[in-house]
Amino acid sequence: MIMTVNTSTTNSLVKEIEICQQQQFTGRLEVIATDNQQWSLYFCLGRLIWATGGVHLIKRWERLTTQYCPQISSQKHVPKNNWDLGEYQLLISLVKKQEVKGEEAVRVIRNTVTEVLFDLLQQEQLGQLTFTRSRQNLSNASLTLLNPKHAVLYSSQAWEKWCKAGLKNISPNAAVLLSQREQLQQHTSAPVYKTLVKIVDGERTLRDLAVLMKQDLLLVTRLLNPYIRQGIMELIKIGDLLPPATGNGLENTLKAPVKTPTTKGAKDSPLIACIDDSRIMGQLMENILTGAGYRFVGIDNAVEALPVLLESQPSLIFLDLMMPIANGYEVCSQIRRISQFKNIPVIILTGNDGIVDRVRAKIVGSSEFLSKPIKPEQVLAVVRKYLPLFSDKKKIDTQR
Repeated sequence: MIMTVNTSTTNSLVKEIEICQQQQFTGRLEVIATDNQQWSLYFCLGRLIWATGGVHLIKRWERLTTQYCPQISSQKHVPKNNWDLGEYQLLISLVKKQEVKGEEAVRVIRNTVTEVLFDLLQQEQLGQLTFTRSRQNLSNASLTLLNPKHAVLYSSQAWEKWCKAGLKNISPNAAVLLSQREQLQQHTSAPVYKTLVKIVDGERTLRDLAVLMKQDLLLVTRLLNPYIRQGIMELIKIGDLLPPATGNGLENTLKAPVKTPTTKGAKDSPLIACIDDSRIMGQLMENILTGAGYRFVGIDNAVEALPVLLESQPSLIFLDLMMPIANGYEVCSQIRRISQFKNIPVIILTGNDGIVDRVRAKIVGSSEFLSKPIKPEQVLAVVRKYLPLFSDKKKIDTQR
């Protein structure tokens, strides 16, 4: 049952949490930002038990479980129902099975809450937050009950230090991309250069780098910030990870039977896949490719992409860059992790034709970059470049 809805821009988060504590609220506090980002804070009798949401829900789970519960696999141990309260329920289950110690689970919970509250405090500086409280039965909250006042105080202090360091406009969820290697080499020692080249890959966020380097997040960000200001490195937004597969690992799960979209085109011609959430774009690509004699399969859901690709085994893949849930960089990176797709041509499609996008696309293993709006002659030129044997055969057949 929904209880209240409140909107404000001045210390609204702190006030709303105080109300939940004072009223000994049990249930979910949903927070929505003006850009439609969503978070959820869960309370039991006014105490915080869990927090989730934001841009990197799955990435955060993988990072924190790897850091504090290294004995479990974040790819194998995933919520069965959803990526909301399901993570908390999974932790309870792992503790009961003695796969995770109670104190390890509590560390995951405390750090998850801290990250979410920090992100909300930063988001509150950018615009209005909307709050909705709804009662839920959370009687199984048996791991820990966090004092909301202490949790908010800890995150507020971290946020204040972040601002004092001149990082107010930098999100710890931003990834760092090395764009000027030669300049970096001139400004650092050989060992530091070698390390930074290896880890600053456009896929790791500032939070990821802090964990990897086993250093405080603020310290790592302050160390990298001079390079960012000089343009040697760039901060970029990246999407969340694809939901990990359940069961016996990623590839085994992906090989399970899936509902494959209908393949269209001549039976003996190469199959080309297009992963794009726009059905209009999919229809346009289908018309161009089938009209040129190729077979075509369209995929409009990034989450379903890998199972469909494994089932259909295309000869070439067109991949849209900007998609919900998982962007093209994440999908391309996942594609390259599968042995049979290591050498398949992957063509990135995007309207953002910038040097940063091109560098990132190369880093994750794309073969080429094609700008939108697409032109039929450009699409076919790329296809002929990577599938020359079929093009030559078609020319011979036409001459006959």
